[in-house]
Amino acid sequence: MSAGAAPGGSAESPGPGRAAAGRRAARPGRVRRHPALQRRRVVVGPHAVDVRGTFDPALPPVVLVHGIGMSGAYLLRLADELAATRDVYALDLPGYGTAPKPRRPLSVPELGETAAGAIAALRLSGPVAVGHSMGCQIVVDAVKDHPGLCSGYVLIGPTVDPRARSLPGQAWRLLRDTLREPLPTNAVILRDYLRMGPLRYLRTTRHMLADRVEEDIRGCAAPGLVVRGERDPIAPRDWALRLAREAPDAGFLELPGAPHNAQHTDPKELAAACAPFLDACRPAHRPDVPA
Repeated sequence: MSAGAAPGGSAESPGPGRAAAGRRAARPGRVRRHPALQRRRVVVGPHAVDVRGTFDPALPPVVLVHGIGMSGAYLLRLADELAATRDVYALDLPGYGTAPKPRRPLSVPELGETAAGAIAALRLSGPVAVGHSMGCQIVVDAVKDHPGLCSGYVLIGPTVDPRARSLPGQAWRLLRDTLREPLPTNAVILRDYLRMGPLRYLRTTRHMLADRVEEDIRGCAAPGLVVRGERDPIAPRDWALRLAREAPDAGFLELPGAPHNAQHTDPKELAAACAPFLDACRPAHRPDVPA
C-alpha cells in the first residue's frame, strides 16, 4: 500500500485513486456558474443537517464536509467552481453553522454516521465525499462504515498528524497557519468559531484528537485522493503521504503555494487539480434520473 508522490500530484500506483492523482488537470476555461445554491434541511435520526446544494440530478454528485468549528460557508468558493460540472452539496453538520446544536458535541464516528445519513436522505447515488481538516476524519468514517455509499473520497488538509496529537500541538500549528491565511479567510473562520462557541469547540477537539484516521482509512475500499497545500503546517507533507499509503487505494496531490484552507484561498486551482480524480469516479445511476 504505497503511494509515491511528488509536488504537483504525481503518483505511482496504477489503482483508480492513484492513477487519477497522477494526471495533471488542465485549467478550466470559461464555464457556466450555478445561479444559486438552494438551502434545505434534512433530518438524520435525532439530528438535523443544513444543506446548501445545486440539487441538479443530471450531474455527478459531490458532497463537501467541513472541519472542526466550521460550516459549509468556507466551502462555497470550491462549491462554486465544482458546480459548473457537478451536483454539489455543502453540509452544516449538527452543532455547526446554522444546524441545530445537539445537547452534547458529537464524536467523529457520530458525525460520520450523520454525514452518511444526509447522503442517503438526499438520495445521492455514489457521490464523491470531500472533507477538509477534521472533515477528512468524518468522511473516512462515513466511507469505511458504509461500503458502496461513495464512489470516491477526497481529503484536503487531513487531521490529525500523530506528532501533534495534543491540544498545544494543534494550537501551535493552527496559529502558524493563521499567519499564512489571507484576512478574508481568517474572517470566515473566526465567525464560525464564535458561532460554535469556545466550550463546544474544546469538547469537540477532544473527539478529534482521540480519533485514529490513519487506522480507519485502511477500511476505505473506495478510491481516494489526499490533498494538501504546499504551505499547510497542520497537514505536513509526510503525514499526508503516510495517510495515502495507509489507504487501500489513494493518491496524493500537493497544491503549490496553498495554505491549510486551500478550498477557500485557491478554489479554482484546487478544483482543476482534483478534476481528473473526480472524473475517474463513476457514480452509480441515480434512481431519479431517466436513463
